[in-house]
Amino acid sequence: MIRKISCLFRLSNSIMKQKLRKYNIGRGQFHFLMYLFDHGDGISQEELNEKLRFDKATTTRALKKLIKSGYITKKVDETDHRVNRIFLTDKAYEIRKEVEIVNQELEKIITEHLSVQEKNQFDNLLDKMINNVVRYRNSTHEEAK
Repeated sequence: MIRKISCLFRLSNSIMKQKLRKYNIGRGQFHFLMYLFDHGDGISQEELNEKLRFDKATTTRALKKLIKSGYITKKVDETDHRVNRIFLTDKAYEIRKEVEIVNQELEKIITEHLSVQEKNQFDNLLDKMINNVVRYRNSTHEEAK
């Protein structure tokens, strides 16, 4: 099963990389942009870590690339100077529709011959698997302390 999940991950990433190349967005930055499009900007960098389940270093690298490409800005929170807030730029909003289409196309490719019921079941199973791994990771981090 792990081999198949890994294969799906690699194949879908290669498709995504090809489709996003013209926007100078890598697969790593894609997830952050999509989250900001879906949930609004102004979210803190720490919240992005928690919601997307990336480590701090990965989030920092992705955000630096998005800043360099002109898709986001980072501002220090006015009330808590330890917090960085992330905001989408006009440039990001200009490509929003195209990036969302890439996401939809990839999902369609992956789920092409699945019924609605199978898609829902697959989504639920993925959530359960992710939660299992997060629980395990959290318990091993607690043991390491």
